[in-house]
Amino acid sequence: MRIFQPERALIAREIREERQRELDSTLSQIANGRIIRLPAPSLSLEAQFQMSLSKMREAVQRAKDDQTAHILRWLQS
Repeated sequence: MRIFQPERALIAREIREERQRELDSTLSQIANGRIIRLPAPSLSLEAQFQMSLSKMREAVQRAKDDQTAHILRWLQS
């Protein structure tokens, strides 16, 4: 199968973006792990809300990443 240059550019960009998201996620998990280990007073309601929103955003982003990966595999085949 012949792959045209625009498709290659799209695939390369998507792969770079996926790797950046994975790095961001990994760094976020490391930071969250360190925060959990710190002795801190109980979180305010606002902080709990912010953490909840952050977790929901990460879940949505993971779902989008899964869909993107599926589309990229389809394009490459």
